[in-house]
Amino acid sequence: MVINNMEWIERVPFHPPAWMFILLFLLIGIFAWIRMYYGTILLQTIQASANFQIASRMFQDNSLLQKQLDNVLYLFYFLSAGFVLYVAETRFQLLPYGLSGPKLYFINFGFLTGYFMAKIVLVNLAGFLFNRTRIFREYLYNSFIFNKLFGITMIPLLIFVVYTTGILREVFQWTAIVTVSAIFLMRIIRGIVFSFKKDVSIFYMFLYLCALELAPLALFYRWLEGIL
Repeated sequence: MVINNMEWIERVPFHPPAWMFILLFLLIGIFAWIRMYYGTILLQTIQASANFQIASRMFQDNSLLQKQLDNVLYLFYFLSAGFVLYVAETRFQLLPYGLSGPKLYFINFGFLTGYFMAKIVLVNLAGFLFNRTRIFREYLYNSFIFNKLFGITMIPLLIFVVYTTGILREVFQWTAIVTVSAIFLMRIIRGIVFSFKKDVSIFYMFLYLCALELAPLALFYRWLEGIL
């Protein structure tokens, strides 16, 4: 059943199952480990989301330690974002084909991973065709900074969204919505800034945003409704 009124308000009782607690505990543990071993680079990654120069410097340096952190943060993003989708699907009762529980979570995880990999392939292919491989890869790196930021910022919000009730839960739910919207807007702005800095046509940037950013979101929502 799909609820047409898309307010972020709990429509059915929500009782977090044990696997959600285990997953949140695992995510907190992974983040603590990241903070311990990659503290300085992690801080630079967060700063890079607001500073184009830092992002460019990180792309050019591309040290082994930074590559290791990037890979860990990408995995962290898949786990965290998959959880965010699961909570939203459960609260809105957008359960495609009646899926629920861990099965729905792992489908979210698979969708995000597949989209991530497909984006890498398509962007690198476009760079090869236009003979601008490095610029396309740098844009991809800038874009993925916000995936990493999303994964990091959602964890504390998820804890409060899942384990609070009443007005307090509603406050954190709206905080999560605003945070997600702000990160998406920052990502769009970074794309525009990048196009100016690297002399990329706004027309091509618009086509890219429609083809690889907005269209998949529309298709995913249609799938949630059980139409596709």
